[in-house]
Amino acid sequence: MAQDNTAAPKPVKYNYYKKHAMLATLSFGGIDHYRNNYSLPSGFQKTNTTGFPPIYAKLEYDFWKRISLAATFGFDAVTYNFSQIYQGFNNEKIYRYKTDDLRIFGGGVTAFYHLGDYIHVTRLDPFIGVGLSLNNIRYNAYPTGDSLAVKTEHSVTPFLKAGARYYISRTWNLYGDIGYDKQSIFSLGIACRFYPDKQRTVHPATEKSGS
Repeated sequence: MAQDNTAAPKPVKYNYYKKHAMLATLSFGGIDHYRNNYSLPSGFQKTNTTGFPPIYAKLEYDFWKRISLAATFGFDAVTYNFSQIYQGFNNEKIYRYKTDDLRIFGGGVTAFYHLGDYIHVTRLDPFIGVGLSLNNIRYNAYPTGDSLAVKTEHSVTPFLKAGARYYISRTWNLYGDIGYDKQSIFSLGIACRFYPDKQRTVHPATEKSGS
């Protein structure tokens, strides 16, 4: 009886970086720089800080080999609660409670290099990103001296992060990154890929450029 020497087919995997695809990402940041680094001058005392995590939105286009470009947007809202201290009769301290609402709007451009040629994990699209963000920062009651004032700042912040997408389908993926953009240390979210080309599977040996 002849022996069947036909080798079993090797496992195949989908090429998760897709040239000419567009992705929309929504994520939430953690460890907020603005929330944790609010200082007060003499005569004020900090109490609790409220708000919600920074919100990020990103529209990304995979335009060449392993490189993609993204327009990035961010919004952060933090409420600082503090008290202003006055000297009353008989050296008694009087506390008058104040609130400063901080709002940060940011927008920028980031380039990402995808590392699928070097890190081979099924369903994973790892990347590193470098870019710049222009931020509009507004305080409605910023403590200065012994008074409060509306304060507006503009800043340019570098974006330096590494992260990955984990595809739960050809269209949807879970997103995470870690690094520096001043608003948060890391972010987690979900993304949707639009207009991927026709579904195909390839052997790992033939999956080289992702184009």
